[in-house]
Amino acid sequence: MKEQTLIAVRPRLILMLLISLLQGIALFLLWRAATNEVWPSQTPVVNFPLWTIAAALPLLLLLGLEDRALPKTAAIVGLFCLTLALLAAYIGWQATPIGAFPVGSIIAAYILPLILGCFLALLFLRPLVLGRAPDYAEIFSDSWRNALVAALSAALALSVTGVLMLWGELFRVIGIDFFIDLFTEDWFLFPVLSVVVGLGIFIFRGLANVIGGITGLLQGLMWLLLPLVLTVSVLFIGALPFTGLEPLWDTGNGTALLMALNLLSLFALNAVYQQGDREPYPLLLHRLLRLGIVLLPVIAVLALYGLYLRVDQYGWTVARCWALLISLLITLFSFGYAGSVARFREEWTGKLAHVNLPMSQLMLILILLLNSPLLDFRKISLASQQGRAERGEIALEDFDFFDARENMGRPAYLWMQDIVEENRESNPDLAQLALEPARPAMFTLESLQRFDFRGWVTYRPEPFAIPDALAEAMQTSIVAGFVRSEQPENLYLFQADLDADDSLEYVLAGDFPGAFVASGFQLEDGEWRELRLAPRQLVVDPGQALAAGLIEVVEPEYFDLQIGDIILQVLDQ
Repeated sequence: MKEQTLIAVRPRLILMLLISLLQGIALFLLWRAATNEVWPSQTPVVNFPLWTIAAALPLLLLLGLEDRALPKTAAIVGLFCLTLALLAAYIGWQATPIGAFPVGSIIAAYILPLILGCFLALLFLRPLVLGRAPDYAEIFSDSWRNALVAALSAALALSVTGVLMLWGELFRVIGIDFFIDLFTEDWFLFPVLSVVVGLGIFIFRGLANVIGGITGLLQGLMWLLLPLVLTVSVLFIGALPFTGLEPLWDTGNGTALLMALNLLSLFALNAVYQQGDREPYPLLLHRLLRLGIVLLPVIAVLALYGLYLRVDQYGWTVARCWALLISLLITLFSFGYAGSVARFREEWTGKLAHVNLPMSQLMLILILLLNSPLLDFRKISLASQQGRAERGEIALEDFDFFDARENMGRPAYLWMQDIVEENRESNPDLAQLALEPARPAMFTLESLQRFDFRGWVTYRPEPFAIPDALAEAMQTSIVAGFVRSEQPENLYLFQADLDADDSLEYVLAGDFPGAFVASGFQLEDGEWRELRLAPRQLVVDPGQALAAGLIEVVEPEYFDLQIGDIILQVLDQ
């Protein structure tokens, strides 16, 4: 019986290794073209689709191979990869002309959705091949299996790479360089590691018990985490009526925090309740968790509201478009689960398929549209920022040309070229901004408006409360200098009696690269007045003294001399 099993799997193993070898050769050839800067690497419209096919087609075949309908599997996978290639050609067009602007963000924004899209497509591959409706239990099982098989195969490839490097280094120590030279050659690594990945997929797909054990371990971790996460959600929502939303938005990343909390809740919920065929918690806890699930839409709507505030104030950017898409999907999932709880009550766990199946299909469609002209975040962002400039909300000189060049691709490049040509003679400064955009300062006007020193500075000797009016005075004075400078290595806030009136003033001191900046703040007639502090001697290394808290008020050896409105300070010799 064992020999018959080996004979049965041998053709499939040979086929999978052959696919892997061909993938390794294809990737090697594309890599060599890129390193040597020859065709097709200099033609993104061709290069992007070739890389997409070389990466996606073999892996989809390896993970979705079905012995019972191998030709049909290959045909469906091939048709899907052809769709991906057409989308990749459009992305390549957005990266043209090559070398005129950075394409890193364009490539990242294509690769990450591509991986998720291939993962989702695999879930519906088997039903399509077998000609039947998707079965949720099977799709749920396949999702865990495919994710773990891919992760374990990648770990195997990394382990083999480590062993090869160790092998080469050991022999190099004794004067034999052959192995380290061989193992670091790209013509060796690409085919060998591709075959290792293919072999890993073949092995791990057959270890159902191992995959099931790892899945059970991860689900056990989520079983512990879900009540905690939902408790955090309930307590957070309960605290908002007392704190308001302003402290959340003042952090500058409130929307991201809310989205992360909701994502973790949704993932843990799906991992624990799986197919809804069992109740993993005691009945009382199971019912209490329903309250947290019903409140998930509140978190989702708050995240959308926070995003709306940013867009209303500063317009769309590529990052905000992505945030909107992810936030909308989270909101749909949240309302779907909350609606199931409200409608079916105790039986809601059996209705997960009613939410997850259509949402998975919607996600796959959106991912494909993301890399098409129909839903191009780069064009949307550029049009939004152009509109702000045309409406006079920002001057064209204040336009973030750096972000446009880095993240908005070909449309932004062509528009900026037009600005250069139109303003070369009439407004050379604007033309220069569009031609060579400078990286913005660490602090921007947008970040300054929501900056809160109280949670960011280092206090000396220990944290103490400062009035809101003082924090506002700091933001509108010394921070203006920070916006035009590099980020300080350290920023300290302490109290000192600067005028010997038994009333403490506040001092904010920052150790910038190549400069030391300090300002005092004194309450005068109900308003905070800034006191400019200048060192009497050359500052060598104030950072260590500030960090150690070596701060004291010293009586000057000489008093200042006032002649009319002129005050003279006697500097130490």
